Amino acid sequence: MRVYVIPVTRLRWALHCNPVNAVPTRMTQWALKASGKWSQWAVYPRESWRGRIYAYGESLMDRIDFREYFLKEIPTKDEGRLVSKVDIVAPALLSESEIIAELRALAQRQEPYHGRWMKYCCYMVPLTSLFTVVPVVPNFPLFYNLFRVYSHYKARHGARHLLHMLDRGSYEVVHDSELSRWYEGAAPRRLDSPDSRTLPAASGRCSPSEAPLLGPESDAADADQRTLEGGAPLLEDPVLVTDGDVASMGTYLQLPLFESAIRRARHQIVARLSKPPPPPPPSPPPSR
Repeated sequence: MRVYVIPVTRLRWALHCNPVNAVPTRMTQWALKASGKWSQWAVYPRESWRGRIYAYGESLMDRIDFREYFLKEIPTKDEGRLVSKVDIVAPALLSESEIIAELRALAQRQEPYHGRWMKYCCYMVPLTSLFTVVPVVPNFPLFYNLFRVYSHYKARHGARHLLHMLDRGSYEVVHDSELSRWYEGAAPRRLDSPDSRTLPAASGRCSPSEAPLLGPESDAADADQRTLEGGAPLLEDPVLVTDGDVASMGTYLQLPLFESAIRRARHQIVARLSKPPPPPPPSPPPSR
């Protein structure tokens, strides 16, 4: 099993897992079959009702937090019976200690979060199964809710397995020389690009261990696909990768799902950087 850590900014990273030697369970096989059937709807024209439903469904799935997608990619303990070690591939820009610390924090934080939301989605299954639908039109609310149950289940158990591997010391951090050379040579030339402009530096800079590298759970509900041109970036960290860079990395690594996973993560991270700061709370009236 390999985990790829790609810094979108110095303090915010995109993540992707390539589950080598994983053996999918029957539940995962059913989910893959359902995903294949859903993908067949992509051929319908966008003007048709099938095309509109497919486009809307894809937009919903793009809003799901990229960390959930990453944890879903990690095989469960049953699927990872043949996995004895995880190779964590990253550029030399990131140290081994901060990578392990953040992956462990991510797993510890997300495991109870996905367990809680899996239960909430299970409670909604009987309700959505009662939806009255037109003949020929499937019960999409029920299907989407079942997808969310499976997604939270996989993410929860993926977090458990990742934490188990880290606690057992069954990992090795590999600083890929090509990725390191790319960040050293290409990133500085990218700092003046339209999607890497930042506000003036803040008065204080938090350390990598204090910064929300992977973000809090509450970010999952408000992620959108706006770009930096649509808002004001809040951190002094410049964006180090573009969509074109992600495509080049995918070509170099030759991983079929890498580009889509990292691109989704990049869009969400950039959108969060673009959100305006919340208004300050109102001042209390002066006491008399």
